[in-house]
Amino acid sequence: MPKSIAPVEVDERIPIRGQHRVSEAEIVQEAIPTPEDLFIDRELGRGGMGRIHVAQDRRLLRNVALKRLDRKLSREPFYRDGFVAEGQMTGQLEHPNIVPVHSLAISPDGVPYFTMKLVDGISFHYWLRDPKHAVGSSVRLEEGLSILVKVCDALAYSHHRGVVHRDIKPDNIMVSTFGQVYLMDFGLARLSKTKPASGNRAQMEAPGAVGTPGYMSPEQARGVPSEMSESTDIFGIGALLYELVSGKLPFGSARDVETLMRTTRQGRVVPIDKATAGVGAPKRLREIIDRATQPKPEDRYPSVVELQRELQAFLRGGLHLPRQLFLPGELIIREGDPGDCAYMIVDGRCRVYRTVDGKQETLMTMEPGEIFGEMALLLGEPRSASVEALDPVALLVLDEKTLEQGIGGDGWASALLHTLAKRFRDLEQMVRRSGVSRHG
Repeated sequence: MPKSIAPVEVDERIPIRGQHRVSEAEIVQEAIPTPEDLFIDRELGRGGMGRIHVAQDRRLLRNVALKRLDRKLSREPFYRDGFVAEGQMTGQLEHPNIVPVHSLAISPDGVPYFTMKLVDGISFHYWLRDPKHAVGSSVRLEEGLSILVKVCDALAYSHHRGVVHRDIKPDNIMVSTFGQVYLMDFGLARLSKTKPASGNRAQMEAPGAVGTPGYMSPEQARGVPSEMSESTDIFGIGALLYELVSGKLPFGSARDVETLMRTTRQGRVVPIDKATAGVGAPKRLREIIDRATQPKPEDRYPSVVELQRELQAFLRGGLHLPRQLFLPGELIIREGDPGDCAYMIVDGRCRVYRTVDGKQETLMTMEPGEIFGEMALLLGEPRSASVEALDPVALLVLDEKTLEQGIGGDGWASALLHTLAKRFRDLEQMVRRSGVSRHG
């Protein structure tokens, strides 16, 4: 895995640009024309349109990433104008989560290139496949959502400026070593409000599928540019969320691109509930993903800002807490055991029961969103009932240390909470004694 990389296309995920599709096999080895102010260093990556190299700015004495169009394609106005438009669009999108462009030029032999910030980090593609970010882990969920919230920031600004990205995928997101997140590669972008500063709109308005198979929306696969709007990028974020939570893609795992494209055109998204079976994904997050990946644009979030707001609310809800999974019939807590933690149900149902005269007496059934075990945790007392899983159950775990960090171990909120817990405990015991006296 490279230490410092710029946007790199993965072999099996070469983007499709209208009716024009160029494979890496068509890009021939060639000498790089060297601008006098740049020293060209090693190649970082290549895709269907050209290459990216590390370069040193001789005047400012800093390393930059140089992106250039393939020499063969630079002879065709369709590709040359599109490449220049990409550099101009990206250069005008001045945002902390969009990689800044430093310069745009054409070499003496007619090859356009531009330089941009060299990002020290890895692509989100590699981030998702790091064993430290295993599917279903709290680390993957919390950190991955934080990354995508920043991507939403970049997209919200881009949409405000009238730019639709049209190629949202893990390879086009860079995660810096020091925490910055960048949305990269506006090579397939479409202007929704204005025209390019130079060249023409031919590339942006070319009919045919646009995007990367597996991540593109149904309207991208159908290939009518006028149907591709901000909602197209919302689907792309939904696809990333889908992969973050399930490790899979919305339209399944077909190896044949034509089959995948046909499934995409038909809008046959695999339900997120099915894709996350056995993973224990929170219900609320599954609802967010389901809405973002709706086949019809009008059924998705009305803006990326609305989607981002939902993700932020979800993160504030404590989803950074550790999670545990339980199978149907498995005992979660046992009556009489020490109460060292509390739980919140994020998926599945649980049964609460007591054992009376050797028989189990069901007290209630709990569903997602409900909390149990908090009284014993707050008061340091044994469990007053047992809880077992009725379905495959995913729980958030809250221990004493986390509780104290949240409310302040010696503050007024902690004292109030403990007092309320004690009063509820006393009230429950009074009701229980009353019930015993009435029944004998």
